[in-house]
Amino acid sequence: MTDSPQRRSLAEIESWLRERIAFYLDQPVESIETDVPLTDYGMNSIYAVSVLADIEDEFSVEFESVPTWSHPAISHIARYLDTMLAEPLGTG
Repeated sequence: MTDSPQRRSLAEIESWLRERIAFYLDQPVESIETDVPLTDYGMNSIYAVSVLADIEDEFSVEFESVPTWSHPAISHIARYLDTMLAEPLGTG
């Protein structure tokens, strides 16, 4: 086991996010589009916080605020997360 998780591609991050969001919304993964605002699917703040906790656990990151409101679609969240993961440790 390593201390840092393996770097994932943007497509892999989006896929993982689609799976988690589909799980919480009890919808098929195929019905979740990456460019649709999560609120259009009925995602509320409770689900958003749950997804945020999953992201922090899965990717070993910590958010100071909930990015789903400033990054409303999976594609936005994935790019934000990809940028976070690309930063060298100790910066920012």
